[in-house]
Amino acid sequence: METKNNLNIYSERGYYVKENEPIYYSQDIEKTINWFGDVLGWFGGVIARDENGVAVYGGVDDYPHDEMPEERRFLGFQLGKGEPSKGVVGCIKVQGLENLRKFVLKNGWEQISEIEPKPYGTNECFVTTIDGSSICFFEINH
Repeated sequence: METKNNLNIYSERGYYVKENEPIYYSQDIEKTINWFGDVLGWFGGVIARDENGVAVYGGVDDYPHDEMPEERRFLGFQLGKGEPSKGVVGCIKVQGLENLRKFVLKNGWEQISEIEPKPYGTNECFVTTIDGSSICFFEINH
């Protein structure tokens, strides 16, 4: 697939992306929601359960939904029941990357990499989740 750098295409499309909430698969959505809360300080909940009461769909965000202004919605992950990816499931831009790393370690989770500067102008670190997936957190260098 070739990337086209043509602003005419962009202007002719008639749409642009406003929000992004990737899918994160887990065999135990409630356990994963608790991990996001306990380790990252995020907020989440179960949205749908199957006929046996097992969570099959949920979501997590860095801000509680009932307090979240409309422009901040959908900045976390949708959670679906399924086999977790063992690769990178998302890249999240943050402000305060060093504080994020300290917070994760303070909460007893040691599966976080050192912060590394990248040649394309960011600093980044990776957190391995309770499901064995990896989330990249990055901050743009100033």
